[in-house]
Amino acid sequence: MKKFFQRLILFGLVFFVLDKLFYIFLYAAPHLEADKRLELLLNGKINKDVIVMGSSRGAYNIIAGQIEKETGKTSYNISYAGSNIQFHLFLLKTVLKYNKKPQIVVLSLDDPSEFLFDKSLNFRLDRLYPLEKYTYINQELIDQNDKSKFSWFLYLARLNKSNFTFTKKKEALESPILSCGSMPFLEKFSKKELVFDTKQKHYFITKELKNKRKAFLEFQHICNANNIKLIYCFAPNFRVYNPVLENRIKSIALRENKFFVYDTNISAYKHKKYFHDVSHLNMRGAKLFTSELSKFINLNK
Repeated sequence: MKKFFQRLILFGLVFFVLDKLFYIFLYAAPHLEADKRLELLLNGKINKDVIVMGSSRGAYNIIAGQIEKETGKTSYNISYAGSNIQFHLFLLKTVLKYNKKPQIVVLSLDDPSEFLFDKSLNFRLDRLYPLEKYTYINQELIDQNDKSKFSWFLYLARLNKSNFTFTKKKEALESPILSCGSMPFLEKFSKKELVFDTKQKHYFITKELKNKRKAFLEFQHICNANNIKLIYCFAPNFRVYNPVLENRIKSIALRENKFFVYDTNISAYKHKKYFHDVSHLNMRGAKLFTSELSKFINLNK
């Protein structure tokens, strides 16, 4: 029995030492990423007056550098394609924990899927995996039930299969990340066969997900508590505008929050040369839309 315990202790010590060797993967992972924005947040490098947040409609449709030029307010875009409101809430908390409080947050909304089930919108765990050397990120993964509590003291428990590589990731050719964090689609990659949709879509409150609505309400209350002006932003799709989501959000929004909806009378938003696909603008369209947004920010200073 004594030998058994001696071997058990020896095995534990050897395993503990070997586990520390896996830190090399955790250390290397951030350096291999093309998208450095979340790590910049963690290191307190995004101290801006205006923060743009959202999913792909925020990332591709809003050019933060243009907002900065047109409003005089420093701006940065931390929108992530395929992200949901729960992820945006996590990013807001991260901004406030490690960076200067912004004056304005522009939240680009997913019309009509903001509160509905959409398999393309998720909590972007894959954006956290490369940064698991940070205790804050590891704790978030535990809170998301993605990692066990063993990851508090075992590096091996922090690793994901995506970490076992030393290959540097490449930026998307069709939407390279600008220095301001935005990534508008280059016009040459725009889809050619687009047809403007004139049909109105129905919206059913009964299909809303409680966890999405809860995260949305918490998001706006955090902004309110920190005296941050919150702008709800509706970007154009290649279809007729339907105000049902706008009206739904107005019914639960705090009174001081602002609503920015693109000018539906601008004929350009009905022309395919301004769109990458049915849900996203290209660079030409993003410049037009961002110009509208900048004017709105200037009017509401």
